[in-house]
This record gives sequence, structure tokens and C-alpha cells, in this order.
Amino acid sequence: MLTVGFMLYPQLILSSIALPAEMLQAADDRARGQRLGGKQLKIRMASLTGTSVAAGAGMQLRPTHTFNHLQDVDLLYLPAIWRNPLPVLSRQSSALPLLQQLASDQRLLCAVGTGSYLLAEAGLLHAKPATTHWFYSDQFLQRYPTIQVKRRHLITRAGNLYCAGSINAVADLTGYFIEQFYNADIARQVEAQFSPEIRRPFRDTGFFEGEVNLHHDEAIADAEQWLQQQLDQSIDFASLAQRFGMSQRSFNRRFKQALGVPPGEYLQQLRLQQARDLLRDSNLSIAEVGYRVGYPDAGHFSTRFRRTMAQSPSDYRRSVRGKLFRPG
Repeated sequence: MLTVGFMLYPQLILSSIALPAEMLQAADDRARGQRLGGKQLKIRMASLTGTSVAAGAGMQLRPTHTFNHLQDVDLLYLPAIWRNPLPVLSRQSSALPLLQQLASDQRLLCAVGTGSYLLAEAGLLHAKPATTHWFYSDQFLQRYPTIQVKRRHLITRAGNLYCAGSINAVADLTGYFIEQFYNADIARQVEAQFSPEIRRPFRDTGFFEGEVNLHHDEAIADAEQWLQQQLDQSIDFASLAQRFGMSQRSFNRRFKQALGVPPGEYLQQLRLQQARDLLRDSNLSIAEVGYRVGYPDAGHFSTRFRRTMAQSPSDYRRSVRGKLFRPG
């Protein structure tokens, strides 16, 4: 069971809850459709007293729960606030002990845009990295001078505390959560469903407390770089391990420990990411794209791409190019 909560408060920006909620529901639907078992999603929309809330767009939101029903959620979203967040902040002070308890219980907390003010007001971001909507960065830093405000990063993580500086960033972050709760294939399928031109991967745009290069295994970092330069080649992982002075068993173990996936899966992720870039930005044929990323058989490439992205390479190309235009 996966329980995700959304705090509802006045002047929230609807898309900062609607987009992640729909992405998570799509992931759960796909998991059940593929009969993977495991997760079954429950979403709780909660306001302070359980009464309706007026969103920033003037729409009335009817919650299903009160804040008291958020104490056991696995993941809690704090939506962005329209315009100046301080008036809303003063009216939600009774929610701060809940946030402190959830953080202490190691639940995941995700603040969108100026929703980060609530985490800061609860004292959870003291001496930690955080981001917020760019327009309020100066006010945020002035009010909370001990926070490490990362103006150049749209996503920050400090342990179980996440901040997303924009709606696009929370889409990327939600894709990351889906990968953690379900799997990478479902995450890519949901990204393709909601935004086929999905932006740079979560880890490319974020700041992660306590991490410099994500891992500190220099031999594996060298292997990563070597693989990135050999996408069009057939890879013998036994020979690759030997190249870096390891047995294949030791290489596989260290690689997965450093990057979270086996080397073969990492290579497939690199190849498909490069294929997406080529499909979007070049006029190469589908077969040529496949060849350039290590799939000399066009049929095998199309099958692999469809399995991961839930659409064919040609459909993907049409969907991403449908959003390209020339000004004037």
C-alpha cells in the first residue's frame, strides 16, 4: 500500500497538486495493469479542518480528510502558494507539528515552489539545502537566513526533505518517486504519457545534501564514462570488468552499489536516453538512430524502446516534435 497526502490550504496552485496526483495514479494503474502486485495507491487530499479551500485560481477544493489523517502517509506534497506565501503561512501554523512529526518518522516531504516556506517555518530546513520559487528567493533567505538556498537548482534533497522550485520540477521529481515506489520502466512510461519531451533526469537538475559526485568509487566512475562513449558498440562486461582490474562479480557488485542498477541496465538507460535525444533533435531514420545507440537490429530497437516508453520511436518523435515551433 502506498499512501500519498496533499495538504490543501488557501491560494494553492492547482497544478502543483493535480499533476503529481495524476502521475502517481497513472503509475499505479500501469502497475496493476501489468499485474506487478505490490503497491496500491491511496491519495488523501486534506485541509486543516476538512472544509473546502479556495485555490489560487478561485476554484473551491473539497478535501477528503483533515490534516490529522496525514500522520501515516508515505509521501506528503506541500503545494505552491499563489503570490506572497506569508499570509497563508500565518494561518497554517497548527500544521507545523505534523510536518515535524512526519520528518522525524522519515516520511518523504515534497514542497513545491513556495510550499517550501512551510518546511522552513517548521524548522526542518535549518542549515540544509532548499529551493523555492525564484521570485521569492530573496524574501525566503531573509526570513530564514540559516537555510542554504540553492538558487541555481530547481530540485533539492536534504535526507527525506525535497523541494521543487517549479511545476516542471515537481513533474521530474514525481517521476523519480514513481521509480522508487514502482520501477524505472513505469516511471518512463508515465513521463512519456504526461510529457514525452520530459526534461533532464532528476539527478541532473538537483542538489543533494552530502553528495558530491553521487558516489565515490573512482573505478566505477571511469567505467561510467567509458560506457557513455561506447553506446554504439557491443559490450562484453567480462572484458569491461577486466579492463578496470576487477572480476566480473566484483565489478557488478560495485557498480550496483554505486549507481543502484546493474551495469547492463545502466547501459540500456544510457542508450535509450541518447535515442530520445536523436529522435527529437535529428532527422536520422529510426533504423539509424537504433544503430547509433547500439541496436543494429531496427526491430529489436523499436521493441526495446516501446517496452520502456510505452510508444514506438516514430510515435515518440511525432509527439515531441509536435511542440516545436519557430517564433515569427
